[in-house]
Amino acid sequence: MGRKRSQKDVQERLAKRRKEADALLETGLFQNEDVEVDDKMPSKSSWDNDEQDYELKPRILKGQDDEDAVEGLPIKRNGKVERNMIKSQKKNVNNSEEDENEDDKEAESAGALSGEEELQEDDIPDTEETIVELKETIAELVEKIMEEAEENTAALTRLRKMAGSRNPNTAKFSILALVTVFKSIIPGYRIRPLSEVERKEKVSKEVASLRHFEENLVLNYKAYVDHLARLSRTPNNDTPVNVNLGNIATNAAIELTSSSMHFNFRSELLTIVIRRISKPNPAVDPFYHKAIKTLEEILNEDEEGNVSVEVIRILSKVLKTRNYNVDESVINVLLSLDILHDYDPNTKTEEEIRIRMKKKDRVHLSKKEKKARKERKLIEEEMRVAEQAVSAEERERNQAEILKLTLALYLNILKSDITKLVGSVLEGLAKFGHMANFDLLGDFLVVMKELIANAELDNLSSAEVRKVLLCIVTAFSLVSNHTHMKLSMDLSSFVDALYAVLPYLSFDADVEFSHKTLRLADPLNNELVKPSVNVSTKAELLLKALDHVFFRSKSGTKQRAAAFTKRIYMSLLHTPERTSIALLKFMDKLTTKYPEVLGLYSTDDRIGNGEFQIETDVPNRSNAEAATIWENSILVKHYCPPVVKGVRSLFHKSQEHT
Repeated sequence: MGRKRSQKDVQERLAKRRKEADALLETGLFQNEDVEVDDKMPSKSSWDNDEQDYELKPRILKGQDDEDAVEGLPIKRNGKVERNMIKSQKKNVNNSEEDENEDDKEAESAGALSGEEELQEDDIPDTEETIVELKETIAELVEKIMEEAEENTAALTRLRKMAGSRNPNTAKFSILALVTVFKSIIPGYRIRPLSEVERKEKVSKEVASLRHFEENLVLNYKAYVDHLARLSRTPNNDTPVNVNLGNIATNAAIELTSSSMHFNFRSELLTIVIRRISKPNPAVDPFYHKAIKTLEEILNEDEEGNVSVEVIRILSKVLKTRNYNVDESVINVLLSLDILHDYDPNTKTEEEIRIRMKKKDRVHLSKKEKKARKERKLIEEEMRVAEQAVSAEERERNQAEILKLTLALYLNILKSDITKLVGSVLEGLAKFGHMANFDLLGDFLVVMKELIANAELDNLSSAEVRKVLLCIVTAFSLVSNHTHMKLSMDLSSFVDALYAVLPYLSFDADVEFSHKTLRLADPLNNELVKPSVNVSTKAELLLKALDHVFFRSKSGTKQRAAAFTKRIYMSLLHTPERTSIALLKFMDKLTTKYPEVLGLYSTDDRIGNGEFQIETDVPNRSNAEAATIWENSILVKHYCPPVVKGVRSLFHKSQEHT
């Protein structure tokens, strides 16, 4: 009993000493060295300053010459307690720590499946059981995110990492699931990064939780969009698995583009869609039409113009990189720009009409209340006007930028002389060209003159004839519809080109058909269906051009009317019946405006100055007044009764005139 009691006293004294040593350690005076405490150590309050300094110095214990030595358990020998110094085995300790770390990592990987580990599962073949388990896992993650998105950011990160798996099924199902997830949890505002001041300030628990969720959402969304961009660039000649993943990624980007234009990284999504539709062979892309329709809807619904500006900027860069080797439907997307329909820098917004309340509906107010209400209304009116002014100014600035980028893109395409895009560009110029300034309009006319000059009017193909007609019609449309131009421009070169094109049109078998109406679409063929723009036939373009020359501009003269009359009658000998009927109606209208032309119907001998120059392609040099319309005697025997009727009507009209 005495021995046990003495051991108990020793333990109590040791505990008391450790407590006092710990009190000193809390002050930071001691470092990592242990302090040897004597049994008769005086109290702290009795020490002098010198003794205190000496006591606080670190001790050098016996047997501690080796830096790697550590103190072990004390050994009691002959009634005395001796310190036991043991050399440490650093390598073994480090190895044991590494083993412990590896065990911890293995435990973590067993508890939660990370995206990096899933990337190594592509060697394992998928079975029906594994696919079912995969779908169940993804469904559980999606359900967690949908229920409490702020509390399950780890599930969102895991699902996003699964989308980058090398296992095709894991990547495919995760990509498709994330589309629905992001469309559901994305807020209705744009998330901006926090400033340094905002990061340091103290906020409530709810605000901190919301900031944490927004930060994780933006990081995962950015990584997901970048992954979609990488997959969407998969070439068509890659393996079927990669091509399928690229198509799925493109479809996901299209879905997010249609619903998340207000959120972050919309430029990246637009770049994915625009790069996809700018491929030279869109017929093999199953999501081409969906991407085109999505862009058209975005441009049509954009009221402020911010999205439209980004679309046109990205489109201009991509088309320049592709050397404008794209389908015309890509250019036709710009026809959906709804924001330019009311663009006019001189237009001023009208003031709203104030509706006065009826006397019986008014509420009786005191003088003080009336004064306060009047002041409140003035403040609200000023704020409303200020907001509208800022919004209108931003919208007008966007409209100017959109028009500038659109016309610059049209001009670059015309300079590149891409035949298959000329129709779409000229269609857009006919819609937006009247908003251009005088200098830009002159650039367009110069480019179209060069296109006509490069067409070699002596030997035109069917496509070149159509291009020349489109240039002529667009040039006259731009000049006639230009609201800010007060000067008349000389378009004689376009008139001469129209005169030179007439013989080629008469021998064109497809003059009444365009590439969109020549044949019906085969229901068993997956050929790309072209959009419903630029559908005018060559006959329609010819009639539009003739109408612009003689009835909508000042280009029409007696000499030109006579020259065109003679050449039109020469063409009537070969044109189809519908085109012939339309040209005869035009001749009836032309002879009404220029009755001098009716003298050409007379075959009697008359005094003429020279001979008719049939070979020249310049109407003013043809000397058409010396010509005779002898084709009339052949056309009266035409197989089509309406053509015969029109020819005889014009002949009787000429007899009445003479």
